[in-house]
Amino acid sequence: MKLKSRIYRWMERFLSRFTDKIVCISEAERNSAIKNEIGDTQKLALIPNGIDIQAVINAVPKPFSELGISETSFVVGMIGRISAQKAPDVFIRAAKLVNEQVPNSAFIIVGDGELRPEIEKYASENNLQLIITGWTDEPYSYLKVFDVAVLPSRWEGFGLAVVEYMAAEKNVVATRIDALPTIIDDKVDGLLCDVDSQKDLCEKILWLRNHPDVALQMRANALRKVYEKFDIQRVAQQHLEMFEQLKK
Repeated sequence: MKLKSRIYRWMERFLSRFTDKIVCISEAERNSAIKNEIGDTQKLALIPNGIDIQAVINAVPKPFSELGISETSFVVGMIGRISAQKAPDVFIRAAKLVNEQVPNSAFIIVGDGELRPEIEKYASENNLQLIITGWTDEPYSYLKVFDVAVLPSRWEGFGLAVVEYMAAEKNVVATRIDALPTIIDDKVDGLLCDVDSQKDLCEKILWLRNHPDVALQMRANALRKVYEKFDIQRVAQQHLEMFEQLKK
């Protein structure tokens, strides 16, 4: 992995010589580019990522009967590749801890990846009700079923799933890593947890379940932030302004 990272870094440095601007989708990514000397700092344009908010809001939730879970289930889910970066191993081990406290829990992973057999095996061995959707064109329909949405990533350039969670008015728990703390204001519109800690992830999930009034206010705060900062229309406008500047 370290060799691959060095190769990618060299390629980025080389290709940056032929670019007028390099778009960084988060402050963390911009800082990383500066640290790794990926081009002149004047080339680095900060344009935070965004989403189509209405697409999330308009998504129709999957019926519980179709998912094979009870409407009274406490549903914890994540959207992301089932690969090391997204830490599905931490997710499923936290799921075991959650299930010990809330036996009617169900867990959903919207995505697929090379670690899927390992995750499914662990869930089966521990009698966890786990649904893995595989790649899907309707991730928001599954997201609408979540009670708590998590992103236990080990590294993130931005963490677009968190913004999608917020737009869907779901309580969020994500790791305190890279760009994620720039999206989530801890204890205001979401909760941050330690990287690689299923215990901390579990505790934050259960805290949200056990404090419904505070959790409700967090969801409202998160939705407001999405409209203010993460609308795809703002992203498009910033790109247009950058292109206009380059033409001068």
